[in-house]
Amino acid sequence: MTSHSPRTVVFPSLCALLSLSLSQAADTPARPTPRVFAHYMVCIPRAGGGATVDDYLAEMRDAQGHGIDGFALNCGGWSLHEPHYKARTTLLYEAAKQLGTGFQLLISADYATGLTLAETKDMIVCFRDHPNQFRWDGKPVLSTFCGEGADNVQGQAIIDFLNREFPDGKGGRTVVFVPYYYPRPNITEIPTQTHANQVFNTFPGLDGFFYFGAAGYGPELAQANALLADTWVGAGKIFMASVTPFYRGFGGNYRVYETRGFAAMAQEWEAAIAHRATWVEIVTWNDWGEASYICPFGAPQQTDLWGDHWGKQLSHTGFLDAMRYYSDWYHRGTPPPIARDQLHYAYRLHPKSVPGRVKPGEAALGMPSRAEALVDNIFVMCLLTSPAQLTIHSGDKAQTFDLPAGVQHLEMPFALGPQRFVLERHGKAVLDKTGEHEITADGWSNFNVFAGSAVTD
Repeated sequence: MTSHSPRTVVFPSLCALLSLSLSQAADTPARPTPRVFAHYMVCIPRAGGGATVDDYLAEMRDAQGHGIDGFALNCGGWSLHEPHYKARTTLLYEAAKQLGTGFQLLISADYATGLTLAETKDMIVCFRDHPNQFRWDGKPVLSTFCGEGADNVQGQAIIDFLNREFPDGKGGRTVVFVPYYYPRPNITEIPTQTHANQVFNTFPGLDGFFYFGAAGYGPELAQANALLADTWVGAGKIFMASVTPFYRGFGGNYRVYETRGFAAMAQEWEAAIAHRATWVEIVTWNDWGEASYICPFGAPQQTDLWGDHWGKQLSHTGFLDAMRYYSDWYHRGTPPPIARDQLHYAYRLHPKSVPGRVKPGEAALGMPSRAEALVDNIFVMCLLTSPAQLTIHSGDKAQTFDLPAGVQHLEMPFALGPQRFVLERHGKAVLDKTGEHEITADGWSNFNVFAGSAVTD
C-alpha cells in the first residue's frame, strides 16, 4: 500500500476563467433569488405510467430534501396526441400544492415531437394561476426543449404567438419565455460564442435562454455555461444553466462521455455559480434512457426499474447526494460549511474494453462512441471537516491518500472485485464503506456508472 497526496482533477483554463469571473463579481449588481430545478420527463415517472399524487409527492420530497426547488416538466405531447402528458402534469401540480412547501413547477414544452401552438397555449392557461406555478416578476415562466426549427422560423413563430395570445397591454407579454433553442444552421450541443451570439441576435424577443447541456465533457459543458451566462445575464436577461452528472445513451444515441466521477458535475456547478446564472436546471431528474438521471428509485442494489424496460439501471443517488453541497453554494452565494464527513464514489462496473448492449432487449453487442476516451478508474469526492486519510481498496489494489479539509476529487485505476473505502483520522476509522456493486468482466451494466455515498452520523 502506498500513500499519495490527493489527485485533484483540474482544468487550468476553466480555473482561470472562474477566478477571473469571481474577481469581477464584486462589481456587479446583486443577483435575483437563485432557483434550482430538475428536468422532469413527464412521460416516465419513477412509479410508472399509473403514478398517483402520492407517488409524485414522494419524488418531490426526495428532490426538495436535496436542495432542489422545483421541476421543469418536459412535455412532448399534451392533449391532441399522448394526452397522458396533460393528465400527469395535472397530478404533478396537485402534488406540489398538497406538499405545501412552495415546491415550484414550470413547463418545458418539447417541440421535438410535434407539439402544437394550441397545446402550448393550453399548457399556460391551465396552470398560470396555480399557486405552485413558477413565476418571474409575477408572470408564469415557460421553457422549451428545442423549437427553433431548421430555419429559425418556428422559433420566431412561437414568440409571435405568445405575444399575440398573452399581451400585457404595454407592448410586452404576460408570459416569461426562456427556451432552449439550438443554434442554426450550425446545430451543436456544445455552443461557442459564435453560436451564442447567433441565437441571441436571431431572437431578440426572448426573455432569456436555457442551456440543455448533457452530452459532453465536463470542461466543454462548464465553458458553455460560462459563455452563455455572460451573453444573456450580461445583457440583463435570464440564463438557466445546466448541470449533468453523467451521460450515456442507447440505440442510435449509443454514446458515452467520461465525467471523471463527480469532477465534471462540479465544474458545471462552479461555472454557473461564478458566472451568476439566474437559475440552474439539473439535466435530468428521470431520463432513464440517457442515463443522466439523479432520481433515487430504490436500494443501490436495485437495477430493474420499470421492469428492465431500459435494461439494468444503476443508482445515481451518490451524484444527487454530492450535488447538495453545490446547490447550497449556489443558493448561499458562498461555499457552505462542511458539518459532516462525506464520501461519494462512482465507478463503472466493467472495464471499457467489454462491449455492452447497443439497445435494451436486443442481442446486438457493441461499443458506444467515445468509449475509447473512458478511464478505467474509480472516483471519489470527499467533503472533510478536517484532514484525514482515505484508503481505496479496489479488488487486489489499494492506495492511500492524505487529504486536507474541504472538498477533494481523487481517483485511482480500478481492479476487478469489491470496492472499499476507508476514511481514517488519527488512526481511527471514521467511515468504512464497501461499494454495493463489484466490478466484473461482465458488461451487463452497459457502460453506465454506479454512484453511492457514505456520511458520518
